[in-house]
This record gives sequence, C-alpha cells and structure tokens, in this order.
Amino acid sequence: MNACPIPPRYALALLLPFTLGCARAAALPPLPTLPPPPPMPAPQISGVQAAVLMDVQSGQVLAAAAPTRELNPSGLVKLMTAYVVHQAEMQGLIHADQPVPVSARAWHAAGSRMFLQPGKAVDVAQLEDGLLIDGGNDAAIALAQAVAGGVGSFVQLMDHDAQVLGLTQTRFRNPDGLPQPGQSSSALDLARLSCDLIRSDPGIVRITSQKSYHYNHITQYNWNPLVGRGGVNGLGVGLASRQHWNLDASATKDGRTLVAVVLGAPSRSAAAAAASTLLHYGWAGWQDRQLDQAGETVATLHQQDWSPERLQAMTTAPVTVSIPSGQVHAIRQTFVPASRLRAPVPAGAAIGTLSFRWHGQVLQTVPVVAKNAVERAGWFTRILHKAESWLG
Repeated sequence: MNACPIPPRYALALLLPFTLGCARAAALPPLPTLPPPPPMPAPQISGVQAAVLMDVQSGQVLAAAAPTRELNPSGLVKLMTAYVVHQAEMQGLIHADQPVPVSARAWHAAGSRMFLQPGKAVDVAQLEDGLLIDGGNDAAIALAQAVAGGVGSFVQLMDHDAQVLGLTQTRFRNPDGLPQPGQSSSALDLARLSCDLIRSDPGIVRITSQKSYHYNHITQYNWNPLVGRGGVNGLGVGLASRQHWNLDASATKDGRTLVAVVLGAPSRSAAAAAASTLLHYGWAGWQDRQLDQAGETVATLHQQDWSPERLQAMTTAPVTVSIPSGQVHAIRQTFVPASRLRAPVPAGAAIGTLSFRWHGQVLQTVPVVAKNAVERAGWFTRILHKAESWLG
C-alpha cells in the first residue's frame, strides 16, 4: 500500500525552481543554504500564572505559558454557564423571551450581581446580559435553575459538556465561579471553551462587546477593560483573589478571531496588558489560510487486493491553518494512512490523518476519510490487477 505522489498543485512549485536552476547553472553560482526564517518571536508574558493565545478558526495555539496548569477560573466559569444555556436554547428547552422566576438563592447571591429581585420580571435574554456583561452571580444561579431545575443538576451538565469538549483540566462546582474547593481549569481549556462557544454561538460577542447594560433602574458596566479597543469583543473577567485576576479577551480583525486567556495576573490592568500583547503578536506574527476544501482529495492509496484498487482520501471540512506571516510557500502537507487498513472500507470511514508542517514543525493535524468505498477483490480481479501492474 503506497501513498500517492505529490499532489499536482505542489508539483509545479517543486518543478519550477529545478527547471530554472538547470537553465542558469552555468551563469550563476549555487545559492547558499539558509536556515528557515523564524516566525515573529513569541512574546514573553511575565507576572502571570498562565496564558494562551488561540486562533478560533484553526483552533491552533499560537503562544502559551504554563497552558495546562490547573488554577482557579473564578468568573470565567460563566463561559461554561453560557455554553450550557446556549445548548439548552438550541434544543428548545428554554427561549430568549421566556420569563424566569427569581429564587431566594439567586436574590441573595454574593459578589457581582445584576440585582435580581423576587417578583420582578426578568427573561433569559436579560439574564444572559447580566451574566456576560457584568458577571452577575445572581444571573448565573437563575439561569442554572431555569435550565436544569437546580444548581446541582446544572453543574452536572457543565461537567458533562466539559468532557465532551475535551477539557481535561476542568472541573466545576458551581455556575458562578465563586471560590469552592475542587473547581479548577487551565488557560488551554478556557481558550478551547471560548473558541467552541464562539463557533457554536457567534452571537455571543454581541452581548460581551457591550460596554454597559441597564436593568432594574441600574446601569452597570463591562468589567473587561479591553472591550471596544483593537477589535476586542469579549469574553469575560474573573477575580480569583485580590492579586489574581483572570481575563479572557476575544478580538476580531479582518474576519479573523483570536482568543487570549490570561490567568493569575496581579491586577486587572496587568491582565489587560498581557492579553493585548498576545493579541498583537497574533495579528502581526500569524495569518490564516484555507489550504483544503471540504471533500478535496488529498491522497490516493493503491492495493491490488482491493476492488476498485484505488482508495481516495479526502478532508471532511474546509481546512484552515494558522501559519507564520509570509510563510505560505513553506507549508507542506503529509498524509499518513491508518495502520492495518484492510478492505472492506466504507465511504466516509476514517483512514488516516493529514498534517500541515512548517519546516518540520507540525502546525495542525486533521482527520481524513475515504472518498469512495473499496471491497476485497476476488481472485480473478487480483490476477487482473497484477497483470496490469506487470504491463506497466
């Protein structure tokens, strides 16, 4: 079983320098061998406990410091609360204009609040504003009770969705982020959660980008100091202690969205400065390119005991890769077939992976599936295939 030769779109790129080199060899000395140009140096983020910069479209980590260190996520817990609420809305379990009763537990919530009161009208949409703009703990409790009937049941949904999303360093104990033993997450998990939240609910940034909102005759302001600056449109702020601020900043520029998560900064302004540095690095040092279309054939496998004897490999979705700025020409893709691949292989079955590399560094790996089905060939078909290979 052999992978196909270099795809035609790369063949010309390899052939052209060879042809030109032959034509001009007598006139020009050989070019010196140069090391690959490095990407823009990653920023040094000091004074914080952990940080991650992630590209939403590609899902790639562009910069990181202690990305898997487990820390208190504090108010950034509300991003998972918002994610679970959105899933409930998608399933038709609750609706934006649905009125929500305010319980005594929500009314007496500690910390940041939107000042809910029993008997005063409030709907799901208003609670989402209070949850994501002001970080209202009372809004988090009211939404949890509306979705799951109680806080404990809602936390179970949070943990379930965290497992589905692959958030391996994350465990929840409440929907509001108030300190509680056993509640933890990491900068990497929170960045992944943020990207999934934006992908599943693009309208979330219409809420988190608001600088203020008005409820119960009170105007409250967004805790995120970066909102409205440099394309920043979210996502949340948390206070783990007086000297440990958490900030999750999403920003969109020229159709590209980045997420910068900073945990354990000594102040809110320090968290904002670190996130700004990360975002600037992402804009200046990296670019997004779609390198494959959905359903594009990326390789062909050949086996004489298959019928047909060629199996085409394809991508299942458009493949967007974040690459160092100006280095599109240096990207190489490598198809690795699954081990022990035997017929029958149904169309759509996973048959390997496609990796995108920059000077040997793997930037992204995506799954590849069978574009066509193959069966095990009968003895007569195998003889024909062998005869065809002998004839050339």
